[in-house]
Amino acid sequence: MVAALISVPATALGQQATLLDTDDFDRWERLGSSVLAPMGDWVAYEVTRNDESRELRIWGQSQDSTIVIPWASDPAFSPDGRWLAWVAGHSTEEEDAAQDSDTPLREGVGLLDLRSPGSPARFEDVTDFSFDPTGGWLALLAHRNGSDSEAGAGLRIVKLDGGSVTSFGSVGEMSWSHRGPLLAMVIASGSDEGNGLQVYDAGSGRLHALDHSGSRYTGLSWRRDAADLAVLRSEEAASEDGEAYAVLAWRDAISGGGPSLLQPRPTGSGDTLQVVEHHTPAWSPTGTMVSVGLRPVPQDPEGDSADAEGGPQAGAAPAGDPPDGAASEPDSEESPETADVQIWHSGDVEVYAQQKAAEDRRAARTLTAVWHLQDDRVVMVSSGLDTSVEILHGWDRALEETDRPYPWGAMFGRPYHDVWAVDLHTGARARVQERVRYAWASDGGRWLLSFDGEDYLTVDLESGARVNLTEAVPAVFADTAYDTPTDLLPPFSFGPGGWLEGDAAVYLYDEHDVWRVAPDGSGAERMTEGAEAGVTHRVAFLPDLDDEPGLNPEAPLYLTLYDERSEERGFGRLDGDGELYRLRFENAFLSNLARADSAAVFVYRRMAHDDPQDLFLAGPDLDRPMQVTDINPFMTEYAWSRAELVNFQSESGRDLQAVLQYPVGYEPGTRVPMIVYTYEMLSPQIHVFENPSERDYYNFTSWTQHGYAVLLPDIVYRWREPGPSAVESVRAAVAKVVAMGVADPDRVGLIGHSWGGYQATYLPTRTDIFAASVAGAPLTDFVSFMGALHWNPGLPELSHWETGQARMEVPFWEDPEAHRRSSPIHGVQDLETPLLMAFGNEDGVVDWDQGTEFYNFARRAGKQMVLLVYEGEDHGFRDKANQIDYHRRILEWFGHYLRDEPAPDWITSGVSIEDLDRERSRVAGKKPN
Repeated sequence: MVAALISVPATALGQQATLLDTDDFDRWERLGSSVLAPMGDWVAYEVTRNDESRELRIWGQSQDSTIVIPWASDPAFSPDGRWLAWVAGHSTEEEDAAQDSDTPLREGVGLLDLRSPGSPARFEDVTDFSFDPTGGWLALLAHRNGSDSEAGAGLRIVKLDGGSVTSFGSVGEMSWSHRGPLLAMVIASGSDEGNGLQVYDAGSGRLHALDHSGSRYTGLSWRRDAADLAVLRSEEAASEDGEAYAVLAWRDAISGGGPSLLQPRPTGSGDTLQVVEHHTPAWSPTGTMVSVGLRPVPQDPEGDSADAEGGPQAGAAPAGDPPDGAASEPDSEESPETADVQIWHSGDVEVYAQQKAAEDRRAARTLTAVWHLQDDRVVMVSSGLDTSVEILHGWDRALEETDRPYPWGAMFGRPYHDVWAVDLHTGARARVQERVRYAWASDGGRWLLSFDGEDYLTVDLESGARVNLTEAVPAVFADTAYDTPTDLLPPFSFGPGGWLEGDAAVYLYDEHDVWRVAPDGSGAERMTEGAEAGVTHRVAFLPDLDDEPGLNPEAPLYLTLYDERSEERGFGRLDGDGELYRLRFENAFLSNLARADSAAVFVYRRMAHDDPQDLFLAGPDLDRPMQVTDINPFMTEYAWSRAELVNFQSESGRDLQAVLQYPVGYEPGTRVPMIVYTYEMLSPQIHVFENPSERDYYNFTSWTQHGYAVLLPDIVYRWREPGPSAVESVRAAVAKVVAMGVADPDRVGLIGHSWGGYQATYLPTRTDIFAASVAGAPLTDFVSFMGALHWNPGLPELSHWETGQARMEVPFWEDPEAHRRSSPIHGVQDLETPLLMAFGNEDGVVDWDQGTEFYNFARRAGKQMVLLVYEGEDHGFRDKANQIDYHRRILEWFGHYLRDEPAPDWITSGVSIEDLDRERSRVAGKKPN
């Protein structure tokens, strides 16, 4: 069995509180997602438990108790706030039984009338649900028949006041209009007969058949605040695999008029382009334009081909690619057998593995175009499939970003792009920014804002005028403390904080404050007073109550507040007259400020190290908040650790902080064993509440319950020196806690995962202050890992290596000694700390060869090391048994080396393959077979 919990005197724990036992872990709760009713009088929130049970809780201001719905999730209020619907799920027992019997288990929908809450209604077999914009009807779409995925499913429309139900069959897609209870439905019969598009007017009960054919229909799109509707219709029969679609667009879909029609080969594109399904049509606000997605028309294998990346300006359309493992059909009767070969070229901007991992996304890329309905004219926006397009507010122009001129930067972590403005009426194109790293369009669509490493600049997209906004502003808008190398110095700004309505001004951030800056450079004003107190102010993005893009200058502007040194957090408000108020500011983690849609009611979340996250409801001043939730109400039954910030100075002279969590029942003046967990900046975690869990294998709560102090030190880095930088920070932090009389210097352990696992492998090869170390999925060789791939996304490591987290700035051949200094494997011969390392053998982030390589070297050097390999696991372990096994082995490892507990055989002498099942059963708590 795992090591026993420590014995703590009852006087230290209090008369009632006790230590946690693993048998207690299952009851612990966690607050999930939540929604606030339009008037703010109801809150629905999800709660999950360690035992995998879950429930929906519904709190109302006028209710005496909270309504609890087991196994429910994804709540949604009706627009009028009277009704609440949710996904009605199944218990884990029901899910397991269905899996064992190979029986489909389908979710339903629950519905509650909040005006007179009683027993909720339940509708079975629902895969999607939505309220109409009036709140009078609820649409329920059933699951499709698994044996016929092309056929639609049953649709029920429930009239909420009265409960009558109208049913339709073979519905493939549905979408409510924004203007009223008009539901568009795609009819998918599963054959080439009976398909079509219909609109049901729930208010009058009338059904409007807009189109019918043997084609496929998809991509329903209503124009906001209108009855205009667009849809895609396949050019070929529904049973065919053709890619070409036509666009049908109705101005007032229920008036009886016919649609405008865009044929599969848009006007002006010849035979080279066709409409495809991967881009849902979108309406301009006036209803005169619809955006569509195009792709080159596939050609016969023997035909000419063009560069698909180049788009319509590159010439002829590309030839169709044969499927993987297949070749084009030659003239002869038999096709030659083809090789399963991949071709990797050093000039590839995206390497083969990256292209393969993104194959579906690449196949769905489209060229954006705008269809003018009045004169049936198409204007191309995209210049290639590899660019990104944003249609700006007002639909007069769009912006296209392309990194095509800068392939080297895209390949190796120095990304730049050009920005082109495209006139949506004429198609005229003009490059408005060249070789820019960061650029943002204004909310109103007139300005392009960019950052050059020091200043913000704007381009007036109407006149072309260019202005440096911040060169004369007495503030620094660059994040000069950012410690990751790149060619742009400093690499990042603190970011823009949003635009005022009409693009009247933009909010920009310096280190602590919010500035309101005119986009034409005519003026700038500091709106907050954060620098004086060292408190960072940022805009809290709450939904506007009007539909205008940008922030209303007359409305109060809510802000988040954060003191980096004290870790206090809260909220403030900047009123329309410029008056600034600090509303709440606490020694806790306050977050997720939200506002009701139709009332001045606010909700936010609060948690602390010893206080689970809860929801609080308040008025505009956030005073006298009402606690809505009570997560883990039984917590007072158990003893808990306390946490504090520790200030220390690194060995290189940097002022840093660490979080020190004391063991449960700690008696001042006593020295205790300590576990140091490393990554980067961890002091902001001081207010994070952590449920006890064996599935969370790095569980600080569990460690403090076992009598360990836990230290989370901040680490800052110098370029090309990630290893020495970690030593300078961590060793100084440990020394500070030892000097405080808390940590026993002979019983300090080290642990980390991924980048933290690197530190947990590197530090023991350069210092002897640790009695034991645990490294999860670490990178160990600074040469081989630089050339590795993140296999999950197929990304080469080089960008992450030089200008990312590794901070090496240059490849190894330009500074081989720096790579040796920071490489764990180049110090393996000096390792004197027992090292436990864990990998999944399907790790797609850090190749597990990094583990076997270090293991082989440590074995040759005669060092004490154990490598745990969890079969089938990726970078983070997902299997419950594996999570628990690793958690318990960590406790056994530290229990032996930090607490002198007897060591099991797997630590001292290893386990043979014949005894492996017995060892697995021992740790799982089962009797051996």
